[in-house]
Amino acid sequence: MTAESLILNDFRNYKEQKFEFSDGVNVIFGLNAQGKTNIIEALFLCAIGGSFRTSHTMEMVRRDAEAFSVELSLKGDITDKIKYTCDKKNKKSIKVNGIYLKKIGELMGSCLAVLFSPEDLQFVTEGPSLRRRFLDIGLSQQKPSYFYDLTQYNKILAQKMSLIKKVKYANDGNISRDDQVNFDLWNHQLAAAGSRVIFERLCFLKKLQEEAGAKHAEFSAEKEDLALNYDSFLDENAGYTSAEEIFKPFETKLNGTIKKEIEREACLTGPHRDDIIIKINGMDLKKFGSQGQKRTAVLAVKMGELEIMKKDTGRTPILLLDDVLSELDQTRQRILLSSSKNVQTFITCTDRKKVHISDVECAYFNIKNGSLFAKSVTK
Repeated sequence: MTAESLILNDFRNYKEQKFEFSDGVNVIFGLNAQGKTNIIEALFLCAIGGSFRTSHTMEMVRRDAEAFSVELSLKGDITDKIKYTCDKKNKKSIKVNGIYLKKIGELMGSCLAVLFSPEDLQFVTEGPSLRRRFLDIGLSQQKPSYFYDLTQYNKILAQKMSLIKKVKYANDGNISRDDQVNFDLWNHQLAAAGSRVIFERLCFLKKLQEEAGAKHAEFSAEKEDLALNYDSFLDENAGYTSAEEIFKPFETKLNGTIKKEIEREACLTGPHRDDIIIKINGMDLKKFGSQGQKRTAVLAVKMGELEIMKKDTGRTPILLLDDVLSELDQTRQRILLSSSKNVQTFITCTDRKKVHISDVECAYFNIKNGSLFAKSVTK
C-alpha cells in the first residue's frame, strides 16, 4: 500500500494544495511553522479518523474558511480513496471509495499508518495514557473489532461513573438495592468488553516484545535486553489464552471495589488504568534509563509496531516520521531508514541535508507558508 496523492483544501494553513508522492521516501522540509507537520497530520487523519495534535477536529479548518477537506488516493491496496471533511461546527463526513461511512470505526484498516512524532519520544517518561493510546491506535487499525470493544467499554465506563457520582452525592454514599443491581449490570458489561480489550493488548504486547526486542538489540549492539510488561490487576504469570479466562477475575475485582470507587469517585480497575512497564536489562527504564536509552527503546517499539502490522495484516503501512530524525544520531538514523526499506516513508525536517538516505528513490518537497514551493526527485 502506498499513498499516491494528497489534496488539501482549507486544511490548517493550506488553502488548496495537491501533493504527488514517491513510493519510496518523501522528505518534507522547510523552516519551522510552514506547514510540514500538517501534511503528516492529514495522512494520519485518513488512517485513524483523528489528529495526533488535537482532539478538536474543527481546529484544523483554515482561518477565514468554513470547512476543510482532505483527500487521500492510495494504490496497491483494498482502498483507492479516502475523503475526510469537517466544518467549524464539527460536522464531519468520511467517504471511502466514494461511500459515506456511518461510524468512525468503519474507517479503521482502510489506510494503515505508523506514526513517530516528537510526542512519542516521551513514551517512556510520561504518564500511562500515552502508552495506552499507542496500544489502542495500533490495534484499532489492525482489528476494527478491537476499536468496537474499546468504544463500548468507554461508553459503559461513562455510565458507571454517572452512577458512582449519583450514589456519592445524591445518596450520601449509601448504595440502595436498585443501585447495587445497576452496579452489577455495569460491572458485568465492563468485564465483558474490557476482558476482550485486555486480551488483545496482551497478545499484541507479546508480539511487540519479540519484534521490538530484536530491534533494540540491533540498536544497542546486543548489549541490552528490552522487556515490555503489561501492568494491570491480572497475574502477569497466568498465561491467559482467551478473553474468557480474564472475564471472571475482572468481574470479581470490579464487584469487590465498589465502595472504594465511590469514596474516590473513580473507576479503579480496567484497561483505562493499565500501563506498559518498560525495562532494560531488568531495570525500570523510566526510573533508571538514560535519555539515549529511552529514545532507543521508543524507536525499537515503533519499528516493532511496523513489523507486526506488516505480518498480521499482510499489508504494508505507511511510515510517518515527524521531526524525529534530528533527535537521533547518524547510526540510529541509518538503522531506522534501513529497517523501513520497501515501506513508503514520510519524513519532516528543517534541513534536507541532515537526512541520510541512499539506495532508494526519494522525493523532496520544499514547503513555504502553506504551499509547495519546489519538488525534486532523486534515485
